[in-house]
Amino acid sequence: MRAYIRILLLAFFCALCAWAKPPQTGIQVTTKSSQARAYFDQALARQQTLHLDEALDGFRKAVQADPQFALGHMLLSYFSQDPAEQVSERDKALASKELVSREEQLLIDWLSDSSKGQWIPAIQAMNDLQSQYKNHREIAWLSGMWLTNQQQWGRAIEMYRRAIEIDHNFADAWNSVAYCYARTRDFEKAFAAMKRYTGLLPKEPNPQDSFAEISRMGGKYDDALVHYRAALKLDPKFISSQVGIADTYALMGDEKRARAEYAVALKQTTDKVQSILWALQAATTYVRENNDSAADTAFQAVVRQAHENDLGNLEAEAYRAMSLYQKKGATALELLAKAEAVLHEDHKVSQALLDQETAAILRARVDRAAQEGNFDLASATLKKLETLTNSSSDAAVALAYDGASGTLLLAQGNYAEAIPHLEEDDRDPFSMQRLVQAYEKNGAKDGARHIAENLAGFNEPSIEQAIVVPAFRTKFSKAASH
Repeated sequence: MRAYIRILLLAFFCALCAWAKPPQTGIQVTTKSSQARAYFDQALARQQTLHLDEALDGFRKAVQADPQFALGHMLLSYFSQDPAEQVSERDKALASKELVSREEQLLIDWLSDSSKGQWIPAIQAMNDLQSQYKNHREIAWLSGMWLTNQQQWGRAIEMYRRAIEIDHNFADAWNSVAYCYARTRDFEKAFAAMKRYTGLLPKEPNPQDSFAEISRMGGKYDDALVHYRAALKLDPKFISSQVGIADTYALMGDEKRARAEYAVALKQTTDKVQSILWALQAATTYVRENNDSAADTAFQAVVRQAHENDLGNLEAEAYRAMSLYQKKGATALELLAKAEAVLHEDHKVSQALLDQETAAILRARVDRAAQEGNFDLASATLKKLETLTNSSSDAAVALAYDGASGTLLLAQGNYAEAIPHLEEDDRDPFSMQRLVQAYEKNGAKDGARHIAENLAGFNEPSIEQAIVVPAFRTKFSKAASH
């Protein structure tokens, strides 16, 4: 699933409330309407198994039945992929916050402050929640989600294991810990956790979908296709598995088949955000084919679609994606300027999303300027990115800064100084490729070999993967054969 980290965070919030019925083990849910609570419970049940559209429909009905249902508004804000709905529902949650329990208030503070990019109060609310309700399995899980979002896989695993100790049948915990193991390339433990998760929910499609994604991450493409199809057999409307099939064919190099599979998924969704995200994935298939002209046409269509739907962050992302594969530096920088200009327009998008995309754009500009030998532009842009990083505790922003810093230092020949920055950004193909170079230049052959193996086995369907990994695999395979 393309948005794995966010979906897992949302899935946990569902579990956080669904397990609230025994008051001693979960958060209190405050609503004055029994009908709202019924819709809410039904939505949580669907969200927990990642039937996302049905869950969103239930949450919307819940807050319609009780307009002062603060936690309902907050969870709808986070479950929704629509930036405007995220903002409006967050504000409604804050307006009714004083009517709910202390635990709900802390949760609302944490999530709302995070979405506004106010990281210090967000972290304070999270810490208060954890310390005051530390024996709740849901709080342990919530801590794991936070650490996952910060890409601190080892610490996240500890929290997931703690949640599992509290409840060995905690299905979502097994799912999440499996992904963390896979992120650290400990696939033996990842598959063991997935088998447990699948056993707990044998009739649900998401365990098969997750099993498929982790299989694909491990390079087991055929197994991934089997599990995705098993998910669709359980539920033909589980569209994320249809997208997973398309992603898998894209990574296998069968781009024409991938586009056909994306088209099937696009016909099945009415969600404007999903349509744009999947269209971005389909456009990326042309990049893997080195067909820049077709890629430009496809990405420009996504730009128009995002603009028409007032999704500024996705419009900017499409421009940025186009910039990454351009042969001419001037064209790339022009596209990045367009991307940045879009973010300065008036869009109803959370500050956190704006900050993340701004950081990604600035990082791309540093990369391109350094590649062109324009160190003045690279340094000036890196300074802007540093300022943004210092005002935020967002992991995505910090990683963009480290990737950009390492790139510039490497281009300037400062290999030893580049290494610690690039090591921080070790899930980005560009940074991984440059880390191999920095290790080699610094005489660290073992480190270079280890990262090269990880990069060659990087199987996540991103634009960065499409640009870096296929060519790197060819070079890596030739080097290994000599």
